Amino acid sequence: ARKIRQLPIGCQYIIKLLACLGSTCDESILTLFMREGEDLTGGISAKERRWETEHINNFLMLDVAVDEGLLKKEGSNYIFAHDQIQQAAYSLTPENEQGRLHRHIGHWILKHTSGDRIDDVLFILVDQLNRGKRFI
Repeated sequence: ARKIRQLPIGCQYIIKLLACLGSTCDESILTLFMREGEDLTGGISAKERRWETEHINNFLMLDVAVDEGLLKKEGSNYIFAHDQIQQAAYSLTPENEQGRLHRHIGHWILKHTSGDRIDDVLFILVDQLNRGKRFI
C-alpha cells in the first residue's frame, strides 16, 4: 500500500478502480471511466478527483503502474502483478466507501455501455451492483 501511495494521485485513483473491478480489466472497461470531465466517484474525496481536471492522458497513469511493477499489460488487459497488490490497492478505499464505489461503478457501466456490448460486461456489471447492493 505504501508503494501505491507514492504514485501520482491519478495513478492511485485508477489502481483503486481496478482493484474494485477485480484482478484483470480490459481497456474497453477502463475507457468508460476515463471520459474527461465525468465523475464516477460520487462521494470519494475531492483530493482523489482533482487529477481528473488535469490534461493528462489517463492511460499514461496505467503505464506508470506497469513501470513500477504493480500492473502487467497483456494485450488489451491490465492485470495486477500479484493478488496482494490488488488487496493493498482495494484497502486504500475506506470500507465505508467501498460499497458505494461498487454501486457507482455498476451504474456507470450500465449507463455508458451500448446495448450491443452489454453481454460483454454483464458479469462485471452484476458483480459491481451486487457488491454495492446495500447502497441501491
